[in-house]
Amino acid sequence: MGRLVPKTRKMRYHKNAKFFRGYSQLHAYYRYDENNRSMNQKMVRHSFGIAVASLGAAFVWAAPASAQDGTPPTSLHQAYEQAAARLPETAASPELQAQADAQRRAARGPFVGPPVLRGDVLTRFDGLIEQEASISTALKWPGEARAGVNAATLSGNAARAELAATQLALAGNIRSAYWRLAGARRVIDIEQQHVATARIEAEQVQRLVEAGVQAKRDLLVAQADLGAALGRLSAAESDLADAQAAVEALIGNVPDSFGDEALSPSTDIEDHPTLLAAEARAKAAEARAGYARFSTRPRVEGTIGVRRERSDPRGSYADALLVGLAVPLGRDSRAVADAAGTRAEALSAAADAARVRTRLMADQRAALALLTVAERALVEAEARESGLREALALTERGQEEGEIGYIEFLRARQALFDAERDLVAAHVAKSAAVSNVNQAMGVLP
Repeated sequence: MGRLVPKTRKMRYHKNAKFFRGYSQLHAYYRYDENNRSMNQKMVRHSFGIAVASLGAAFVWAAPASAQDGTPPTSLHQAYEQAAARLPETAASPELQAQADAQRRAARGPFVGPPVLRGDVLTRFDGLIEQEASISTALKWPGEARAGVNAATLSGNAARAELAATQLALAGNIRSAYWRLAGARRVIDIEQQHVATARIEAEQVQRLVEAGVQAKRDLLVAQADLGAALGRLSAAESDLADAQAAVEALIGNVPDSFGDEALSPSTDIEDHPTLLAAEARAKAAEARAGYARFSTRPRVEGTIGVRRERSDPRGSYADALLVGLAVPLGRDSRAVADAAGTRAEALSAAADAARVRTRLMADQRAALALLTVAERALVEAEARESGLREALALTERGQEEGEIGYIEFLRARQALFDAERDLVAAHVAKSAAVSNVNQAMGVLP
């Protein structure tokens, strides 16, 4: 092994040594032995390679996380997760749980509010001194602490159930917005094909008119058909822009096309997040009403303290223990009014829970019925499109043979275009109906 040998003589720097000042100063004190130089160089290179590799690995590890932030979702589930993370209720949920925990801790104590410490010192003109110190606080009624803890616990449960119901409502909005976007995209594709076909047809008719083969009236009809196709394309582009804006407002970006959502099995109405949230609100309101009834009672205030006094400046002090109770002569009218309002809220929440149950059952029946109608409409649209496509082929053959006029051909082609548009709408309606059934059953994407 080589070793570091102290060097005493000065080194002569190269004229460009200012670029390597740190390196030169290091060698001003030490020089490497010939046997040790190559080993140290290898160690330096090896350490430098490890540092570069570690830095590159850290960059590669961090790069996908940053890239995923703006990546469009590839499924309804991913779209829902992105949108749920942006919910205000999601951001406020930890603080609501912290509030419920704080209320529960406050309700466990035997006192209403913090105790009050009081100290009095009385000095009279003849040198007599009286000192007094006491602690007073309002006392809770028996059962009040348990009622407060129960109310705080149910409030926390209601907050969690409300978050789940809000997330389900968000999933419904995402489903509706996405299938509207999917329908607009498919209509755009069809309308673009219609415009391309109408433009080619108008150009062909114009050449035939110029050659004297077709009448000028056919050219005007073809140009009118092209104008109508362009108008429908503009309307479809406007619908697509609105649908994209609605989806982007929910998710944060515009996703690509998703596959159809699988139909979930029927679920028990008792497990529906919306119903659970309504029932949790009713239970929490009832618990708050029961807890508020204690505030309508006269609030007794207890006091305990000590007093030290003497009647003679030369005498000794006498100590006394003070125990007192302060009982109000009546109830607090404001507390009575607040308790009545809380009771009204509890009754309203219970009635709302019953109404939500009825509405959800009706929504489930309606969603299943709409799915049946959508499936039947899809079959009918497929049959209509197939028949009109075959009719257009026969019409086109008749036009080529001179048996059918050009206007009749345009009418047949327009009927097929309408059938294709209806078929696309039927496909989207069927997929949306499946998502609607899942939404009615309370199933997240």
